[in-house]
Amino acid sequence: MPVRGHLCGVYGDEREWAHMATAFVREGLAFGQRIAYYTDTHSRQSVVEVLREHGVDVDAAMGRGQLLVEEAAASYLRRLPFDPDVVLAGMRGAYEQALAEGFPGLRIVGEMDWCTRDVPGADRILEYELRLEREVFADLPLTGLCFFDDASAADAALVVAAHRQFVPPTGAGPAGLGLTVNVAPDSRDVRLHGHADLDTRSSFAVVLRNVARMPGPVVHLDLAALDFLDVDALAQLVSTTVTLRETGRRLVLQSPPASLIRAAAMFPDECDVLEIAA
Repeated sequence: MPVRGHLCGVYGDEREWAHMATAFVREGLAFGQRIAYYTDTHSRQSVVEVLREHGVDVDAAMGRGQLLVEEAAASYLRRLPFDPDVVLAGMRGAYEQALAEGFPGLRIVGEMDWCTRDVPGADRILEYELRLEREVFADLPLTGLCFFDDASAADAALVVAAHRQFVPPTGAGPAGLGLTVNVAPDSRDVRLHGHADLDTRSSFAVVLRNVARMPGPVVHLDLAALDFLDVDALAQLVSTTVTLRETGRRLVLQSPPASLIRAAAMFPDECDVLEIAA
C-alpha cells in the first residue's frame, strides 16, 4: 500500500531533498497515481533534472499526464493574497480531475519555504495546514508532502510541528517547542500541546489568530494536552471568544487544564464569556 496522509519533510542539504523528493514521486508513479509537484525553492527545471538523474522517466510520465511540475508562483500563488479557501478548493478539484482522467489517486508535493517570506497572506499558513488535515486529508485518500529546508523550518516551527507525519531523514518534528498545535487524530478538533506562558506567548497568539479563522459556527479547541496556561494566555482566550461572538460564532474549550480553571476563578466577570465543554 502506498503511504497516505499529510506528510512533512525537512531537509538539510540538496542531497537529502533529492532523496526524499525522488522516493515520494517514484512511489506515486509505481502505484499509478498522478503527482503534482509545486516548486518554490527549486526551479521547475532543477526538479525535472533531479528526477531524471535518479532514474525517473520524466518525459513518459509527463506525456501521459501522470506527472505535473509547476512553479507555485504560477499556480496557487499566482493570485495573492494567499487564501486557504481558494487553495483547498483547488486541491479538491485537482483530486477529482485526477480520478476523472483515470488515475487511482493523487499526491501533491509543495515546497513551502515561501511562507517564511513577505508573501501576502502567508500569515494564514498555520490555518491552512490545520484545515488541510481536517477538511482534505480526513476525507480524501490522497497524499501530500510539504517540503521545508532547515532554515525555513526553524522560522515556521509551529507550522512544521502541525504535521503529524514526517518522512526521513527528519523522522520527527522540531524539537524543543514549548507549544504546538495540530488536528486531533480521533476528531477534527484543534488540539494544543505543551504550555501557554511567557516563553510561548507570541506562539499562543499566532495559534489563536489562525484557529479563529477556521470555518464553521463553532471552533473547538482541545486543551487536554496543555499542561499549563497563565493569566495572559487566559486573557487571549477571552479576547478571542469575544471577537468570535461579535461575528455570531463560538469558541468552545475542551478539557482545560486545572491552571485555566484556577485563573478563571480569579476573574469571574471577565471569564464569564468562556464556554467550557463538560
